[in-house]
Amino acid sequence: MQHQSVAGLRCRVKAFPALSVTAVVARECVRAQDVSGREHGKGLVAEEHAELALALLGLLGGVILGFAARAAHFCTLGAIEEAYYGSERSRLRTWLLAMGTAVAATQLLDLLGIVDLSASYRLGSQIPWFGAILGGLLFGFGMALVGTCAFGMLVRLGGGDLRALVATLVVGIAGYMAMSGVLARLRLEYVDSVRIELPPLSSSALPALLFGADPVTGQILVSVTFVALTAGWALSRPRFRQRPGLVAAGLAIGLVIAGGWAVTSQWGQLQLYPHQPDSYSFVKPIGAALLWLMTTSGTYESFTIGGIFGVPLGALMAACLKGEVHWEAFDDPREMRRHLIGAAFMGLGGIMAGGCTIGQGMTGMAALSVTAFLALGGIVAGALVGIRWLVEGNWPDPCAMARHIRNLFPPRS
Repeated sequence: MQHQSVAGLRCRVKAFPALSVTAVVARECVRAQDVSGREHGKGLVAEEHAELALALLGLLGGVILGFAARAAHFCTLGAIEEAYYGSERSRLRTWLLAMGTAVAATQLLDLLGIVDLSASYRLGSQIPWFGAILGGLLFGFGMALVGTCAFGMLVRLGGGDLRALVATLVVGIAGYMAMSGVLARLRLEYVDSVRIELPPLSSSALPALLFGADPVTGQILVSVTFVALTAGWALSRPRFRQRPGLVAAGLAIGLVIAGGWAVTSQWGQLQLYPHQPDSYSFVKPIGAALLWLMTTSGTYESFTIGGIFGVPLGALMAACLKGEVHWEAFDDPREMRRHLIGAAFMGLGGIMAGGCTIGQGMTGMAALSVTAFLALGGIVAGALVGIRWLVEGNWPDPCAMARHIRNLFPPRS
């Protein structure tokens, strides 16, 4: 085919001297593209369908996440605040049950070969510890200022909270500024550059670091231990087990996170723009969703963008069933200022930390990423600082924080 095209091109140039070579080459290129399009048309259509199907699956999972979170009042900041100030820890138990379920299901799918965690950027050969901790602190403090996390804002938006709409827009814009905008260079030079370099082709997963010689055994041991400490502790209280709504919400959220890993591992490479296996996150995808809404011809649908639109839709369904749909706005300029600052902190911190309370606290933890442990620790610490500053007007005492953490696990009588 190539020799025939070249020969035909030469004959055309000799027979028509006045015809420019550029025009002939352009005509031949168009003809070649037409032939190639006819030959591979079915493949392109299949890829486009796979791309749309992946976005729809992300939408479906987001609907489940939003419905479960709204129905059970699932909130990371609420769990931290209740555990710090009060004796009721049902939200914390729901949160830990969801985390334990996500870890158990994701690691099991990885052992079965359905999920490929090794192909994810979350388990690369680098540990960006500085960005994880600093970004986590910023995100947690911003979460306290707003009153919820990025995922929680989408859940509130489903109930008609216009404050959440404004904060969501700020999170998306600030996140993209830090990822690829005017703040990206500063982040790359002064935050992401401070990291621990592991040997090439190694993994930053906790089992691989602890049991490098036998990673499969380490994966099983670490997973079982982690699930026992989280989901096991959450279900250890009979009163919590007697609340099926909270238990169902924790199980559903954890299973959806694991399902996201499975979907992107199995169908993520069939897209026109393949991406690595991953699951839900709610900082970078918010900015990507805004960009897709504004320039749909220059971007593409993805699993996480589908989740951004699915969460408020699921929350709206739950709010309608409970009769909780009503419009809410800022009470005064002071409240609006606090939301704007907190949302900006969450956008910047979420990109530095590599995710939010769901992106690192659930998705990253499901992969047993060391970076996720650091980021989640920073988020909790930043939230505690913000809560103490808002409620009491001062900074928390580290000794008091240690006592509160110790009180979460009282000795059995």
